[in-house]
Amino acid sequence: MALNAASSPVNLPAWDPRLTGSLKATGDKAADDAKLKKACQEMESVFLNMLLKSMRDTVPKTEIGGNNKQTDIIQSMLDTELTRNMAAAGGTGLAAMMYRNLSNPGVVHPQTK
Repeated sequence: MALNAASSPVNLPAWDPRLTGSLKATGDKAADDAKLKKACQEMESVFLNMLLKSMRDTVPKTEIGGNNKQTDIIQSMLDTELTRNMAAAGGTGLAAMMYRNLSNPGVVHPQTK
């Protein structure tokens, strides 16, 4: 599957199967670091999305906000964008911790002991 301008690697989530080749190390340290940061940020976004979905599932549904498939789809899309923005803004620090550990394998960081 080829990537076009509309689906450039920058706009795709890290788990998209079309990125398999583009996530491999290229030898360019800056580009590889950017890809690793993006992948860590997307992973934090997925985690936050799962957390938010689990939290929403604990709240009883009411008739006030509507209780139909369209509402669920819109809520899911909103949650996806919300968690992407949360991760991009620093989120819980999970992406930073993952990046720190993955960019320097074998190094024990004081924050993760």
